[in-house]
This record gives sequence, structure tokens and C-alpha cells, in this order.
Amino acid sequence: MEFKKEEDRLNRVIRLLNSPELLEDPQVQEWLSEDENRSLYEECRRYLEAGLRLTVGERVDVEGEYRNFIRQTKANRRSGRIVWISVAAAVIVFISASWWLIENSLSSKKQETIQVAERVEPGKKQAVLITESGEEFALEGAGMSKELGKGINVKYDSLRGVNYNLSKDAPVTYHTLRVPKGGEYKLTLNDGTLVWLNSASELRYPTSFTGEVREVFLKGEGYFSVAHDKEHPFIVVSSDIYTRVYGTEFNIRSYEEKDIHVTLVQGQVSVKKTEDGREYTLAPGENARFKGNSEPEITEVNVNRYIAWKDGYFYYENEPLEVILNDLKRWYGFDIVYVGNKVKDYRFELWADRHSEVSEIVGLLMKTNRVGIKLDGKTLIISEIKR
Repeated sequence: MEFKKEEDRLNRVIRLLNSPELLEDPQVQEWLSEDENRSLYEECRRYLEAGLRLTVGERVDVEGEYRNFIRQTKANRRSGRIVWISVAAAVIVFISASWWLIENSLSSKKQETIQVAERVEPGKKQAVLITESGEEFALEGAGMSKELGKGINVKYDSLRGVNYNLSKDAPVTYHTLRVPKGGEYKLTLNDGTLVWLNSASELRYPTSFTGEVREVFLKGEGYFSVAHDKEHPFIVVSSDIYTRVYGTEFNIRSYEEKDIHVTLVQGQVSVKKTEDGREYTLAPGENARFKGNSEPEITEVNVNRYIAWKDGYFYYENEPLEVILNDLKRWYGFDIVYVGNKVKDYRFELWADRHSEVSEIVGLLMKTNRVGIKLDGKTLIISEIKR
């Protein structure tokens, strides 16, 4: 009965946010006068307003809302409770955002309904493991166990992702974990280091570390939680950028060779261009951006922009539309056609669940009345709205 009561309260809040004119109803006002109902309504309203907004006008504290959402979700998972607020956020941000966005848009011009000729699925956990000899194995989910050579057993579990069980006489060999577009995967290296790989990424690594350093090679994007070992530094080589750590958490984004980001979450890392280049030390909350052959630009950043993908979200602050859509393209697997280049530089702020329908996220962008978007099969056609 308690379950049903909470579900009814949540459904009523969603109806109110979808149809704000109902707030004038005396019965609704009486219902909202109860503290628990008002609290749920205000919580959901704040999540809605943090979902997407133009970069002009009143600013909503998206970072605060994102942190609050993650904190509540994790806390409720630990306690085993049903996460009503997270459910509300997902539903409201993607189904009932229209009234707030339309009220605050630059124009009231009517948009076309997005056309969906073919279902575009969000990404999922999928990867291919490639041995040193070139054999390829499609990785499965929980319960997977494979023998990959003498004394090398590979397993998968939800906590550690892909992990290794090696016999004492197992040879050291290199494996590559390749994540395709529309995929993500987690890996535990032999030293206990956790690695999350984003779409269109791959990591080459030894089955066990020997020697003075622990060295791996990254293409694409990965988040690292490195097992501490003062005597054996951990080095990530991405293109010609070397990131050196002893035990810390950081993100590397290297989809483009001439635009690589190293973002430190906690601990300390040093970065350098080329193996014998000058080293730069980062503090938590700093991002080193390497563009071409220049020295890195080191700035303080909101790290959520760079690591939200690991927690299952898209998160952008004042980002060009082209950057946002390129991330969506890798995750959902569609193509993009721009009608005119100016629209690529329009900037938006967006917070969205990575497992939502692409039409829901695109619909939010359309409601700003700044861009026209059509989904034709698996191709997004983007155009500027003329005023």
C-alpha cells in the first residue's frame, strides 16, 4: 500500500508539471499545502528546470542539481529504497519539459514534431576483447567466463566489469578492450585499477604488470581509478600525451588527436606531450587541454562536464551544439547533416539521462526554438531557425 501511495503522489506531481494551469484549482492548492507533497513538487520542478536552458536569461544551478541528484540516487541505492526522485527526474526532464522551456524560449515559433522513421536505440554495455594473437571475443554480461590462453581466465561481474584470474605460470600478454559506437564497458586491470571506457574507445594493456611502471594505451575516452602503488607509477599513453599517476581518479578524452583533455577528479597527476616533454602537474578540478603541437591550457573546470558519462548522464554547460551532437552520435549511432555551419556554434546547457530515447533529448533542443531538427531514419538533419 505504501508503494501505491508513493506512486500516486509522483504521478500527480508529473500531471501538475505537465499542466501548470491545474495549480489554480483549490483542491490542488489544498493538496500542495501538505509539506511532503509540496516538497516533492518543488524537488521535481527544480530537476525539470535544470534539465535544459538557454545560455541567456536566468541561470539555474545545474551543477548543484546534478550533484544533488547523484548524491540522492547513491544514498537511496545503498539503503535499498525506491528512488522516487530519480524516477521523477527522468520522466519530467524528458516528457514534461515543454511548459518551462516554451515560457523561457526566445521565440514562440511552432516546431515540427520530430519524425521517427526508425527506432534509434541508446547505447549499452558491449565490447570486444582482442588477444595479442588477434583473436576476438564478444563480451557478454554477468556470469561470463572465458579461457583466453594458458592460465588466463576472463570473467565479468557488475562491480568490477571484465577482470582476470591468472595462474602462477600464466605468460604476460597484451589484450585490447574495444568498445564500439553505442557501447560502454568497465574493466579491472591486474593491479586493481578500474577503467571505464566510453563509446568508440579502446584500451591496450598487459594481462599483468611487470617492471618499474604500469603502462596502458588509450584511444577515445576513459575514466581511471588507479590502484595506489608509489613504487610503480601508472602511465596512460593517449596519442602522444603521457599521463603519469601513482593512485588517483581522472578522465582522459582523446577522440581527436589535436584536442585532448586530461581532467583530474582527485589525487595528483602530471601530463606531458611526448615521452621526453615538459611535465605539468594538475590539481583536483583542473583540466589540461592539448591542442595540436601547443603546450597545454590548464584551467579550473566543473569536472561533471567530463565525467558525467560514467554515471550515466550527458552534462553540458555552455557547449557548442556540434560538441553535444557528436557525443550523442557516438552513443546513439546516428549520422548528422547540418544545413549551414552557423548552427554548429550555438551554445546550450543540457543535463540528460544517457538511456533516454534520442527523440526526447532532441525534442528538448527543438523546444528552445533556436534549431530545427528532423530525425530521418538514423540521420539527424540540423538547421537554423530564421527570425
